[in-house]
Amino acid sequence: MMLVDTELRPSPIHGVGVFLLQPVARGNLIWRFDSRIDRVYAPEEIDGLPDHVRRYLRTYSTWHEQTGLHVLCGDNGRYFNHAANPSTISDAISFGVDRAARDLEIGQELTSDYRTICDYARRFGIAFEGDASVERPRRPRAPFTRLDGTGPV
Repeated sequence: MMLVDTELRPSPIHGVGVFLLQPVARGNLIWRFDSRIDRVYAPEEIDGLPDHVRRYLRTYSTWHEQTGLHVLCGDNGRYFNHAANPSTISDAISFGVDRAARDLEIGQELTSDYRTICDYARRFGIAFEGDASVERPRRPRAPFTRLDGTGPV
């Protein structure tokens, strides 16, 4: 659940991003898992959904390997874009908290290093749009592709 006031806007990183409507001091909480708003899915639940919903969940949820669950933020938190030098620091995969990595001003985009919030990204070496450290495919078919270029995840 977002713990600060934000809005969605077009992002210079990719698609839509989350932008602050208030300043946040370094170290302050920005997001925390809260079952009242954030939704957890077992793989069996996802498998039984229509294709377009499965694609949506693969794009916007994070995977927690230890529990085998997918976590979908129930608010603007699902729209954090990836950055190699993110504006937030996460203390755990999916079920932790995100804090401001530095003092953040009104209008700044909130970003995460996806490798710190999703076990798919951490385990399988995922490259994301906007990550200048890897070459991107010309026509991405999924929100991210494997670093070895073998195709979408």
